This record gives sequence, structure tokens and C-alpha cells, in this order.
Amino acid sequence: MKYTQERKASEELLRLILQRMAPQPAAFTPHTYTVWYEYILGINPGLSTELERLLQNERKIDDETIAQLYQRYIADERQEEVHRVLREDVKKMLGKLIALTGDTSRKTHLYESNLQSFTQQLRNNPNPDSLAPLINSIAHDTHTMHDSISRLHSELEYSKKEVGNLQKELESARREALIDPLTGIYNRRGFEMQAHKLLDDDSLTGQQLCLLMMDIDHFKNINDSYGHIFGDRVIRTIAGTLKSKIKGQDTVARLGGEEFVVLLPETSLAGASTLAEHIRASIEHGKIRRPNSEQSIGSITVSIGVAAYRSGNTLAEWLDCADKALYASKQEGRNRVTIYDPAAHS
Repeated sequence: MKYTQERKASEELLRLILQRMAPQPAAFTPHTYTVWYEYILGINPGLSTELERLLQNERKIDDETIAQLYQRYIADERQEEVHRVLREDVKKMLGKLIALTGDTSRKTHLYESNLQSFTQQLRNNPNPDSLAPLINSIAHDTHTMHDSISRLHSELEYSKKEVGNLQKELESARREALIDPLTGIYNRRGFEMQAHKLLDDDSLTGQQLCLLMMDIDHFKNINDSYGHIFGDRVIRTIAGTLKSKIKGQDTVARLGGEEFVVLLPETSLAGASTLAEHIRASIEHGKIRRPNSEQSIGSITVSIGVAAYRSGNTLAEWLDCADKALYASKQEGRNRVTIYDPAAHS
């Protein structure tokens, strides 16, 4: 574990980190603290270089910037560490099995040789007086062989369980790398994985595919007025609304900050537009309570852009089409759905 500081040193780090965090707009979340912690310690060169560049350019370190830094320089590094540990565990397990298998193989070869020798002795000297020591030797060698096979069998059973545990750990690590920790839905990486899987599926050729890109309207004002904790609640609530509206192979993801995307296979442009309008209306009419209060906040809305996939487009081009439609929704007053029109952007 790279965090080895004792209590006194960690207290000093806390003071330094709070000094750095205080002037910045990012919420005091565990991710924010971790980013500044590793920056102050200087244990993450890539993170330090990028954060120093942002500070020199007088960039405000907001929640979205923290999320990007954490994902790029800390989450990825931790996933690599998990994979490294798993590789080492597999290597040790295989080494032990190879050694044990080799030992059993040698004992099997010796056992076969001894049996041939015993057979030859019986042929050369069938005297009953010689049977007792011969039988004892055979019994001893058989017992030795049985022990060796039993140990190998036990180790194979243990290794089978270990492989199962390693598979679970690896699957858990993979899931964590694809999931947004705030909302529990896919992050950008998870979305891209699902989208590429869909676009690479030859069986879906000719089927209609659509994309919704949405953004919470005036989200900065929400944070400024009610605080980042409430802002996080808004993001989680909208993520929950999106999850409740999709089905089957549909995918919902948080691209970062207050921006979401919904991937809709086997969906026409008209169907995607209808769903987008349903989502928009549900969010507009929803109620979210203020922190430490029963009073609900209204007027939380989203703007949405809808784009159909066009044959030959890359994922980046498809996202750009949806983004242009989203921008049009923003420009036309927000809280609306806009369908991407290729003719208007040709």
C-alpha cells in the first residue's frame, strides 16, 4: 500500500491539503482529497504534472476536473495494481502446481521402475520366502505414490477455488473501472465499451441505433445555491430516472460532470425522440428535497440532443452529432429535445 504515513505526518498533510482545496470550487469529497493527497505527497508524477499545469494556467479545479484527474491518474493506476497483484498470485499458484506436478511425475516414473524391478525379481526368484520383503517394498512405494497423488489432488482442488476467487476479483476490478462511483451507472469508459461492442456487432447491421445526449440545465447555479452535496443528489436522482426509463440492451452512462448519454439499439429516431421527451418531462415534474429539509426543489430540467447512427460514422462522429443537437437545445432556451438534422450542419 503506498499510503504509509503515520498519524503525525498525516495530520500535517491534512493541513496542507485543506489549504490547497479551500480556494477551489470542487466539493470536499474522498476523490478530491485523494487527488490533492497524492499531489502533495508527490507520489503520482503524471497527476502532479497535469495538476501543476492546470494551476499555472489558473484553471479552477472543479468537480469535473477532479473526476477526470481521478479517473485518469488514480483509478487507472489502481486497476493496474489490482491486475499486477492478480498476475503475481496466478504466477505463484502455477509455479506451485508445476513443482508439485513435476514431483508427482518423478515419483510416478520411479514407481513404474520399481514395479518392473519387482516383476523381474519374481521371475528370477519365485521362492515364497522372498515374497514378504517384496510385498513390503511394493506396499511402501504404493503408499508413497498415493500420498503424492493425494497432495496433487488437494492442491488442484485448492487452486480451483483460488482461480474462482481470482476471477471474481478480476471481474470486480473490471466493473469498478467502468462504473461511475457517484451514480452506479457506466462512466465514459464503460459507455465507449458498450458502444463499440454494439457498433462492431455484424448482426445489428441495418438496424436503427440512436443516441441521447443530455445535460442538466444551469447546474452551476444549483451547486452555487444549494451546495455540492445537493448537486450530487440531483445527479444521482437523474441517473436513477434514466435507469428506470431504459430496458433490454439500452445503456445509460454519465460522461462527466452533469452530462449523461443513453445508447438505444433497435430504436428508431421517432422512438428515441419520444423517449427523450418522456425523460425530459419526468425530470421537469420531479421533486428533489433540499438537504436537511422536507422542502422540495422544482425547476430542475435537462436539455437533450437526439442523433441516429449513420452508416460509416465513428463513435466520435456520432457523439458529435448528438452534442450538436444538445447545443441547439441549449441555444433555443433549454428544457427541450432537439433531433440532429444533418442538413442543418452540412
